[in-house]
Parts: sequence; structure tokens; C-alpha cells
Amino acid sequence: MKKSILYLFAIAVLFVSCSKEEPVAVTNEEGIQVNNDASSLNQMMIPYNEPLNLTGEKAGLALTLVGEAISPTVNGVKLSASYVFRKYNKVFVTYNERGNGYGGAVRVYSLVDPSNPALVSEMTFEKIDINACDINGLGSSLYLAGSSKSKGGVIVKVAIDGQGIITSTPSTVKVFKIGDGFSANGVIQAHTYLYVSVGNSVGGLYCIDRATMAIVEQDLYSGAKFSCANGRLAGDNHMGLEVNSSNDAFLHTYVVHTSDPNQEHIWPVGHIQTQNVEPEFVNYGKHTMFIRPGTTTCYIAMGVSGMKALNIHTGATVYESPAGMITNGNTNAVSADADYIYMANGAQGLYIAEKPASGTVVNIAAIWDDPAHPGSCNMVYSDNTHIFVAKGKEGGLKIIKSN
Repeated sequence: MKKSILYLFAIAVLFVSCSKEEPVAVTNEEGIQVNNDASSLNQMMIPYNEPLNLTGEKAGLALTLVGEAISPTVNGVKLSASYVFRKYNKVFVTYNERGNGYGGAVRVYSLVDPSNPALVSEMTFEKIDINACDINGLGSSLYLAGSSKSKGGVIVKVAIDGQGIITSTPSTVKVFKIGDGFSANGVIQAHTYLYVSVGNSVGGLYCIDRATMAIVEQDLYSGAKFSCANGRLAGDNHMGLEVNSSNDAFLHTYVVHTSDPNQEHIWPVGHIQTQNVEPEFVNYGKHTMFIRPGTTTCYIAMGVSGMKALNIHTGATVYESPAGMITNGNTNAVSADADYIYMANGAQGLYIAEKPASGTVVNIAAIWDDPAHPGSCNMVYSDNTHIFVAKGKEGGLKIIKSN
């Protein structure tokens, strides 16, 4: 990554240790609460055992809705799921408040019994939107990217145990201000670092030392939207998404644990914008990226422009959604497994696509937009055995099993 201010690592550490980016321990000023009571948590779960009511060429695709989680409520406002991440048999889901208010949560779901998902732990925040998350390699620390009402873009570090239970108490949770942007919207852990995207009008991609939580490097640009990686080791690749003031998007690619500028690239993506929202939110959509471990194809959610997947080494288009796919919705998130590409298309529902035999345009195989399960399709994550679909604050989190 570019060292925008400092050129030597030693100088960077010295500078950061006495800069305004020092971690700030909170004494529950953020209104944090923890709930590990299995009985009350599982009142939020609704079990199902029904096939998805799909339309399209592969309407008979064998997918079963096994459970739904009702969205948490903070400050009297029902939250929307903002990100989903699975590690082994634990699923971590973050939540935020849509609009100008603040309120967030992170939940841990257990898939020890794949047909009977359980909610095992929850932490809520009265003054922080939680936008994304990741865990360390040992699974002992959970990192939350958020927007604090008083601090702007922050990383929240939370301790968890082997079962995913949050062990931090409200008074021991620490909030770390990252840069000058008002929202941290992506975080990925790789090697000994966290790579954090912070936007919107100011910010960029920040490299954070996990041990000290100090900023060691930064690549500054406005409109940073997300951060992801195709691996956790030195030499793997991590990426940042930029959307500038003209809504032109760029994929920044880097190499984990190196600052060699010859290994950094910026690839043009196209136009990214959100439609059918209040004017003040038109440039604040949730534009996420997804890349499978060990691969070179990065999937990008582009709002009204649908989906595009680029080769991270060449910038070439690998896949793209059909022209005219998006009418009244927005592609908010993309995920992919060995068989299909999944697109969370907002008001248009979940689109399931097949990779093309030739060319780059994917084939829409099926659509899940069932009136019996309403809500905007805001987030999707797939991993070959399960699909997790966030259907807005009204629809909650849907847990779907591949048969």
C-alpha cells in the first residue's frame, strides 16, 4: 500500500503511537449491551422446512429455507443486516440503522446442526452502526467496522470464545477511531494486519497492526466502499473498492504484507450508483465485493449497474450481469460458490445465475422474490452448503440450505 504520509515502517509506528489515532477505551458510552441467554435469543428464530418458491429456468432448484432470524431492535428501531460472514460452523452477521440515525448489532449464529440454526450471542450498540466484520485466525477476536455518532469511522474489537460466544463485557469493549472518514464499511484480517476501508467524502484503505491497532500504512482516496481478500497469508491479495464523486468505480488491488508499488494496481470497474432511495442516500448504497479464497475473480455489487467480476491481476472482465437486469432494484451484494453466482438485487429479490459457457454475461437461472417472504434483498453470502440472505429489517435473515 502507498505510505501517504510516512515512508519508513519504523517512522510510521513512532508517528502513530503519538497521533490522534490512538485507541480509545469506552466505558459503555456507546450504549453497548451483550446477550448470551440462549432462551431469549432463540425467541428471535423462526424454524422453517420449506423449499424456496423460485421462478425462472431452474425454478426446481433444490434449496430449502431452514430458518429465519428476526432483526434486532435498538433505540426502538428495527435494524437491517449489513454483512454476513461464515467461519466453520459459526455465522457472524452485522446490523445497522438505515438513514441518519445510529444503532447497530453483531450476532453469532451456530450451524452445528445445519437443519436447526441457533442464535447463540448478540452485542448491540446504541450509538454505532455496524457495517461489516471479520475474525482473527484463532477465532478469539471479532473485528467490527462501524460508524460512531461521536467518532466517525471506527473498528470495534470484541473477544469471543470457541463457540462464538461474545466474552467481552460492555465496559471492556474498545473502539478505535480509524482515519478521518465518518464510516468504516469494510474490514478483512490478513497476516498480522487489518485492512479497513473508510469513507465517504474522505478516507481510503488503512492498514492496521492487529497487535497495537495502530495505523501503519494508508492509501487515501474518497469514496472507499469495501475491503476484501483472497487469502490470509503474506503474498495473498487484498482489495479495496473506490467510488469517486462522479460515481465511477475503481478496484484497488494490493499484496498482503508488502508495500511494493509495482504490485499495486487500479482497475476501472464502471458506474456505481443507487436508485429509488431518498436523494440524500443516492451515493451511500452498500456496494460490497466478494472473492473466494485462493482465486483471482473479484465480484463487485454495482447498484443500478448490476454485477461485474474482474480478474484482480489483469483488470479484465470475467463475468457481468445481463443488460437490463436491474429495473427498480439495486445489486447490493454478490456471492459465489462452486455452482452459482448469487446477487442480492434489492426490491427485485435474490437472483441466482450460472457462469457462461462462453463470453462474460451470466445466465439468470432462478429468482427468489416470494411475497410470502417480503423485504428488500440487501445481502447474500454462499458457501456451497448454505446461502444467507438478508431481506431488510422487515424480512430478517434467511438461512437457506442446499439439498
